[in-house]
Amino acid sequence: MSAAYFIVLDKENPGFDTMVNGKFLAQDAKGLEKISKALGIHRFDDYVSYSPEEARAMMEDLGSDPEEIEETELPEQKWFAAQEGLDLVAKLNSHIRANPKAVKNAKGVLADLEEYRAVFENAKKIGARWNLQVDF
Repeated sequence: MSAAYFIVLDKENPGFDTMVNGKFLAQDAKGLEKISKALGIHRFDDYVSYSPEEARAMMEDLGSDPEEIEETELPEQKWFAAQEGLDLVAKLNSHIRANPKAVKNAKGVLADLEEYRAVFENAKKIGARWNLQVDF
């Protein structure tokens, strides 16, 4: 089983499918991080955010000490404008098309980015904000 980045919107029933693959992006995370650094843009991990409740549940699942979980002050969930997602995808897409060897699987990464673009375009139309979460 491999990790995948997926999009979460701040609107529960947006009226469109928000499902994205995200596995190729996770598999090529190191290459994408290098690209992001070179382009001066945020990394995918910078967009990962969970509610404090979700973070506590993850800590429990990972076997953290219940007292430690209770005492840990967790940040609020961060949300990002759909346009920021569109800008991120456009910059990465452009760079990878010009430099396909910058990632291990350019075809897969570009396919994931296209799925992200479609979700971000629909999110923008309804005024939804987003963040990323990781599925392991």
